Amino acid sequence: MTRRWLVSGALLTLCAGARAAAGDAEQAVLAAQDKRVAATLAADVATLDGMMTADLTYTHSSALSEGKQEFLDALRTGKYRYKSTRFDERRVRLYGDAAVVSGVCRVEVTSSGRELDIRLRFTELYVKQAGAWKMALWQSTRVPDPAP
Repeated sequence: MTRRWLVSGALLTLCAGARAAAGDAEQAVLAAQDKRVAATLAADVATLDGMMTADLTYTHSSALSEGKQEFLDALRTGKYRYKSTRFDERRVRLYGDAAVVSGVCRVEVTSSGRELDIRLRFTELYVKQAGAWKMALWQSTRVPDPAP
């Protein structure tokens, strides 16, 4: 009976440790996303370059899809000027060294001189490379404004 209690206790401890580790990883992914958003708002291309995978795919809500250099060049030249990003909801799902962040956000941006204030449903993929969470994919879909 004592052995059973010891084994049960050890399993509970392992499970609690695994949950804590998952929670730590989720927080690290959200921190990487927050840092990426701050760098995007600041048009800090050097920081973003180090936070994105070389094969990044960035698909805007307009269905325009860009690679890493195209997106960074658009920020560098001022084609895109992000003013704010506010998350209404975010969910992180971990798959080993990959994490999917999805949710809803509101983005204010000037795109090619056009002022936009849009609500988006997004999916963002992060992969762990050299110990850091890096953005590999962004996909967003516009959420229509409620009917008057």
